[in-house]
Amino acid sequence: MGMELKIAIGRILIILFSIGVLVFSCEEQRPEIIGCWTNVYEEGQDVYKPCNMQAFAPGHFRQVYDFRSDGTVNYLVLHPADAHFMREAKWVYKKGDSQVYIIDSTTDQLLLKLSISIHSDDAISITEMSQ
Repeated sequence: MGMELKIAIGRILIILFSIGVLVFSCEEQRPEIIGCWTNVYEEGQDVYKPCNMQAFAPGHFRQVYDFRSDGTVNYLVLHPADAHFMREAKWVYKKGDSQVYIIDSTTDQLLLKLSISIHSDDAISITEMSQ
């Protein structure tokens, strides 16, 4: 294989990689959901409020999602022995169906699919959807 052909293939690969990065980075994010959200089940099963908004009463497991503007999310994983832990992943907002996909950072496997509804600046609904 000649040197010119190798250079041409290299350029094509760079262009294809750049297009892939642009497509992924152009996924829209909803600025209203960026931040930390805690489930307030006293107000409804799917109602979430900002983590720093109030002191939450101790009790049952409270789901937490921390959506960051860089496309990462930390979310609380329920553990059967009450050893709950935070997991980091990527998140992508799908504008057409108002859903957030939480994707494993290493394998790109879909972990969770969430339906998001904005109620106000300090209340949203997050419903876990079947995959």
